[in-house]
Parts: sequence; structure tokens; C-alpha cells
Amino acid sequence: MVTVLESNLSRAARYAIPFALVFIPLWRTKVQAEVPEPYLDEVFHVPQAQAYWAHQWTHWDPKITTPPGLYLWSYLLCAALLTLRGSPTKLTTEALRTTNVATTAMFLPWRLQTLSDAVHNVRNNRTMGAWVSHSVLNICLFPPLFFFSGLYYTDILALLVVIEAYNWDLKRSAGTGFTAFFSTLGFLVFGLAALACRQTNIFWVSVFLGGLQVVRKIRGSSEACKSSGISDIVKGGLQNEIYDPLITEASLEDYFKTAISLATAGLRNLLATVASVMPHMIILGAFGAFVFWNDGVVLGHKEFHTAGIHLAQMLYIWPYFAFFSWPLLIIPVANIILPATFLPKYLNYGFPEKQRRLPKLLAVLLVLPIMLAIVHFNTIVHPFTLADNRHYVFYVFRLLLGIHPAVKYAAVLIYFLCGWAVISAFGFTIVQAPPRLLRIPQTPAPAPTPAPAAPAPAAEQAQGNRKTRRANEKSAAKKDQQPKSKPKSNSKPKSNQPEPMSPEAYARVQEGLIKRRKEQHGAPRVSFVLVWLAATTLSLVTAPLVEPRYFIIPWVMWRLHLPAMPSLAVFRKQRPQTEQEREINDLATNAPNFVETCWFMVINAVTGYLFLYKGFEWPQEPGKIQRFMW
Repeated sequence: MVTVLESNLSRAARYAIPFALVFIPLWRTKVQAEVPEPYLDEVFHVPQAQAYWAHQWTHWDPKITTPPGLYLWSYLLCAALLTLRGSPTKLTTEALRTTNVATTAMFLPWRLQTLSDAVHNVRNNRTMGAWVSHSVLNICLFPPLFFFSGLYYTDILALLVVIEAYNWDLKRSAGTGFTAFFSTLGFLVFGLAALACRQTNIFWVSVFLGGLQVVRKIRGSSEACKSSGISDIVKGGLQNEIYDPLITEASLEDYFKTAISLATAGLRNLLATVASVMPHMIILGAFGAFVFWNDGVVLGHKEFHTAGIHLAQMLYIWPYFAFFSWPLLIIPVANIILPATFLPKYLNYGFPEKQRRLPKLLAVLLVLPIMLAIVHFNTIVHPFTLADNRHYVFYVFRLLLGIHPAVKYAAVLIYFLCGWAVISAFGFTIVQAPPRLLRIPQTPAPAPTPAPAAPAPAAEQAQGNRKTRRANEKSAAKKDQQPKSKPKSNSKPKSNQPEPMSPEAYARVQEGLIKRRKEQHGAPRVSFVLVWLAATTLSLVTAPLVEPRYFIIPWVMWRLHLPAMPSLAVFRKQRPQTEQEREINDLATNAPNFVETCWFMVINAVTGYLFLYKGFEWPQEPGKIQRFMW
């Protein structure tokens, strides 16, 4: 596991979480003061929730595209409050926005913390606990997530139920007997609840979680494939071997090899693999039944939300990630692209040479033409995108399409570099080598036998060759009574030394230590990236409209699985000797998280200010204030 310091600086994030999360209700208060009436999509969500509060269960606004999960959640929260404190008796816009605040500031951090502890195999009382808590805080402050926490939108709850389904799926994998059965029921409940909040959640609770379950099942019953040849990987898969390297050790071709290995190993254990994902298939079947009943995916406005193939979404996502998460990327990328001599001592992570490499020429020649073809043939501009200048995406597309036709093609290089940095971030860590075992030779040198007529030198040797030979008679007598001082000549002397280890046994033990160290390490493997990319692609390419809200769950899953930054190379082999060195190492290790926090707060302040105080009017709607938003 990566060594993460927990000093006063790193612990500050854990203690600051309750205070930092106060910004969420504060943001809702400012929104309510400046925008008391429902705004934009709230115009549809608020009346629908109020209809459910009035027990008008058959009422449905045909312009709403998502299922009623958000309104049912608000009903439950407000009904519980009404029972406990006698209010609210009426669901106003303020009350409904407050339910979103409770979701973001209370339930989401709690369940994210639980999931993060499980993913990184840590607890809050361990050294990585502070780092995990800081990561949870930053996820809650993620600008698109933070912004919509003050409004009555579906995005917060859609994320929460996916997180909770993930928690129950991990419990299901680790449990046995009744515990596994109970956890499976919990996963089914929250998996179906995820579909009740947003249709695209099907790709996260079925494809993403189901894919991770398949990988866990295969890895649990397989050995590591030692060969990297395609034919050997296929043969290994048929013999219960799997090729799945860490991201730190992988190149582009390893992703194809891992996919082949997983497919082969999965076919060999087909029945066990299918049985492990049966709950995910049940949820997928329920979603299929809904689509058949509804004659489509969306509930309302079907003419504007027809599913299609929008591959360009998988290009836009990389600058999106890089824009928000550059604090986590910039120093490790500098460690990769800059020569070691150019790196300051207190910014050098000491990545090994196999990590300090740029994309291969083959990868560039393969990926860039595909990206250019997608830009040329599959750039889709939804009518809403260039017709609504309230959203920031409007100005991005004006930049891409309005300045010069060549700009959208030149942006491909940005897509490629950002994508390389974002995926490489899973490997921005150091897998420390396990301790080397001291192998006992098979023919140990015989120890000198003390002369029986001279017990004094034997007592002297047993006590560490003391310089004086004077000894107390009572203690000498006690030593003479010890069995090891005078072994019988006709019996084999007893020894506490372990049996000699053969070279073959030594190699097996050392290989087991290396495997265990890698398994305990927090960095994801290639299989995780493949599953994450598959779920992200399916959830985005079916959406014709480009919206920052659609990238929230992919970003959260990416951020959640990032490994902790390693300590500095100068201090990794030799621990800091002084308090100043310890503080420098602590600062360098935890600085990316703190810079990310500050960056998110700056973005939230700027976008919040623009939304609240820089409204404008459309000529066709005089007197009505329009506001900038994500």
C-alpha cells in the first residue's frame, strides 16, 4: 500500500470536512435569496414533487424525461420531518431544494466515505484515512455537483444511489451465507432505485458494477499469466491464468491483451461468471421491460431526446477531466515528461523508467486518426446547444465551431493529451518492492563445539564474549542446568534455526510476497480501466446533448479510484530525519489534494457569482432574468 503521511497538515482535511460542507447549505441560502422561484428545469421538477405531496400519484408532466425517483425521495424526507417536527406542511421550492442540500451535505459524504474505505482497503484510524476523507470532501465540492446541490435537480440523487448500490455490491462479494443473500437484496433494491432516478444509471449498476464483479470472480480463481504473448495469453485463459497488469506497467497493447484474457478466462468459467452477475442481469432485464413498456428510454419530450450514436462525447470528456483535476495531474505528468535532472528535489516522485514514458508512436498513429474521423463524421450539435446561451457549453461550441473550421480538428491533439494524462493518473503511484527474504543455505557451516572440560568459555560465548571471566557461582550453576549448554553426545542437538530453504521454495515465497504486495496496493489494474471506459462510453454516446452534468458520475468513479500520491523519492528510502524534512514530505504528498480543494472553491465562487449577480435578459422575454449555469 502507498505510504501516506498523517501529520497535522494531512489531518486538517478530515477535521475540516464538517466546516467545508457548510458551504453547501450556504450556497442554497444564497440561491433562495436571489432566485426564489423555480428556475429552468426546476419549473418541471417542483410542480411534479408538489403533486406527489398532494397524493396525486397519477399526475405526470409530459415534459419530464426522467423517472420519479427524486420526487419520491423528497416525499420520504419531508414526510419524516413532518412526523418529527410538524413541518413542512407544504412543499415549497425552498423545502425541495433543502432536500437536495441534505443529500449532498449529509448522505453523499457518508456513503462516499464508506465506499472509499472499501475501495482503498483502509479505515479512518489508519494513515490513509485522512487522505481518503480529503478525497471525499473534494468530490462533494466538485463544481457541477456543488452547483446543482443548491437547485432541485436529479443529478445528486442519481449519483447517491449508484454509490450506495456499489457499497452493497462490494458487501455481496465479500460476504457468505445469509450475509451475501442480504447484501444481494440490498444491491437489487438500490440498483432498481438508481434506475428510478435516471435511465443512464443502468450502465453503472449493470455494466460497471457487473464488469467489476466479473473481474473479481475471475481473478479470485485464477493465477497470474507470466507471458505477454497473445497465443500464450489465450492458452493461459483456458488454463485459469489471467493477464491483467497494473496501470503502472501497462502500455496500449496491454489493454487489448487484458480484454482477450478476460474474455477467454470468462468463457472457461462461464457458469460461475454468469452466476456472479445474476443480480446485475435482473436489473438489466427490469430496465429492458421498462423500455418495452415505455416504447423508449425517456419518459417525455421524446422528440428531442432520441437515442443515437454520439462518439464525440468520448472526446469532450478528457478536457473536462483535465480542466477540473489538473492539480492531481500536473506534477506527476512533469515527473514523466521531464528528465530527472530537471525536477526539483521536492517535486521528484522517483517514478521508475517504465513509468516515465510518453505514448508510443504506434498508439499515436492508431488513436489520432480515429479521433479525427469521429470529429469529421460524428460531431453532433443539438438544437438546444447553440440556442441557449445560459450554459457554458454554448460558448465552448462557439469556440470550436465559430472561429475557423480547422479549430475542431486541431482540438484533437488536446483530446489525446488530456486522455493520456487522465488514464495515466491511475498509475501515478509507486509499487514498493516487498522485503527480500534472507535464504538460509542448504549446507550451513558447522558451529564450533565447546570443549567439555572447559565450561567457562562456553558460558562466556553464550553471554556475548564478555571480557571478564569472573562469574557468580550461583548463576554459573543455573547456566549449567540449561539443556543447550551440554547436549548429549548420542542425540541430535536441538536448534531453533529453521530448516534450510531450497532455491525453488525461496523463489515461490518471494513471488508470493510480490503478488500480495501488488494485490494490497491501491492502484487499479487494466481491467478496471476497461470496465470504467465501457460504462462511461455507453452512458455518454447515447446522449445527443452535451451537458457537464452527464460527466459527473464518470468523473466521480475516476476520482474515487485514483491511488494516493507517493512520498518524495528523497525520503522514500530513508525516512525524514528532522521535523522540517517531515513537513516538506507531508506537504509535497498532500499538496495536490489541497490545491484541488482551493481550485474547486474558486470555480464554485466564480460560477456562483455569475449565476446570482450577472443575470441578463433575452429580447424575446423582456423583464425575465436569465442566468449563467453549467
